[in-house]
Amino acid sequence: MKQNMGDQVELCDLKWLHFPDGFPNLEVKKDDALRLENFYGTCIILSLHSPAVIFEQLCLLYALPRMRARNFRVILPWFSTGQTERVEKIGQIATASSLARMLSATPACPTGPSTVVIYDIHALQEQFYFSDNVLVELKSAVWLLKLELDRLKKENPGEEIAITFPDDGAHKRFKPKFDGYHIIVCAKVRDGDKRIVQIKEGEPTGRHCVIVDDLVQSGGTLLECIKPLKDQGASKVSCYATHGIFPKESFNKFIGNDQVHKFWITDSIPTTVSAVAGRQPFEILSLAPLLAEYLRGNSQES
Repeated sequence: MKQNMGDQVELCDLKWLHFPDGFPNLEVKKDDALRLENFYGTCIILSLHSPAVIFEQLCLLYALPRMRARNFRVILPWFSTGQTERVEKIGQIATASSLARMLSATPACPTGPSTVVIYDIHALQEQFYFSDNVLVELKSAVWLLKLELDRLKKENPGEEIAITFPDDGAHKRFKPKFDGYHIIVCAKVRDGDKRIVQIKEGEPTGRHCVIVDDLVQSGGTLLECIKPLKDQGASKVSCYATHGIFPKESFNKFIGNDQVHKFWITDSIPTTVSAVAGRQPFEILSLAPLLAEYLRGNSQES
């Protein structure tokens, strides 16, 4: 972020330690704490990628507005409990709501309510889990993929790129961001006792098909989409997901897989980035330029 914004930002000096019992020992440098209210705004970038790191970041999150940080913005690239947003049986707990409540407890700052900024939240309705104590802004990192696609088109002007969605949900959500591209939509259909992925709409023949979704877990759905695309003549198949979760090292399904040309993910989940960086077909897209544009007041994610 500092490299992208230069003199427009100053980094705060933090002491981020732990007591012998493991609980956080946090401190904002005194000089920085005393002058927070002199800045136009203060921003904290959180990474709630593991339960083990949530508490200590919430401690800092709740403290900064009380130090009179103005125009306080909380950037949360990945809303990590977003996939557990529904209660489908008695006793089930929607932890997406629980995390939203924790973030909603962020104190107001001298200039008004704090703002929580989330990139490619899994379900758009989750914004309504937050209380009126905070403002919520939902953004998308797909702009980073569009930059990569523009670069590919310049390098290979004769290659046609088709944007492919693994299901109707992704299609409805992301289609407006890809005007001018051929669109392909996949869907799961029942074949006897099993469900298989078929192409519902679009023509992959001779095209570089890029599968787009907000996140990837095990990667099974993406792999199921690749087969019919290849069977129907796609020249290449690549994948993009803003959030590469990959529990139990499921990213290994893609490493060395010659069916996947490129797999773009952002650096929203640091543990995944450290595991796949430099390993084909993965390419890491940094969120820093996107966040810098947001803080400058320029909306580049549409």
